[in-house]
Amino acid sequence: MTNDHVLLHMKAIKERMAAAGLTLSTRSEQSSGDEGLQQVGKMRVHPLSEVHEDELADGRGFWLFLEREGRCISCISARLVCLEGEDFGSHFRSLAESRYAGRCGVVSDVSQPLVDDLKGRLIYFGGIEVAPGERGGIRQLSDFAQYAKLLAATRWEFDWMYTIIAYRHRRLADDYGFTGKYRNAVTWSTPVPEGLSNDQMFLGLNSIHFSHILNSVEPGQL
Repeated sequence: MTNDHVLLHMKAIKERMAAAGLTLSTRSEQSSGDEGLQQVGKMRVHPLSEVHEDELADGRGFWLFLEREGRCISCISARLVCLEGEDFGSHFRSLAESRYAGRCGVVSDVSQPLVDDLKGRLIYFGGIEVAPGERGGIRQLSDFAQYAKLLAATRWEFDWMYTIIAYRHRRLADDYGFTGKYRNAVTWSTPVPEGLSNDQMFLGLNSIHFSHILNSVEPGQL
């Protein structure tokens, strides 16, 4: 998706960031992504947020960084997955087992609404990481999340975008620009992996809703 509305929204967000002394950069190489993570203060991210070298190399993933004076202060990952007829429950179980090597059956259950809705070409966004002392405000956080979605849409055709957040952060769904909310979406086997919980929410946005929103609001007002 490369229509003019996407580019206008991206331009408006970049200009607002620039006015605050911030710049956005995309990294698609392992070494530069690792360097950016270290500047944010992370030696590594949550296993589900990781983008592997082969995904970066063949254009199925990227890192987006927010920088202040040349130093990365925030980051988010994005990955494209093509289900090709596989149901989402099967895909997510396989993904979890690959990211938690040595644990068989790490996912106990995937809710039926997720299986029914998430199909085809999916874009997954990892959690947003922010450097200590650089929390910014909700406008900055929202702009960063929205820009990641816009950038991904210029790179890949998709059916759904999705991410995972803690239930206590559910009000961020609107700020991040997701219309679908799936509560208690995945049940993890005991012990639940560190950093996860059974009440986490999956947030989803399909391409039809995404296009409608882009075309119905002023640039930068997502």
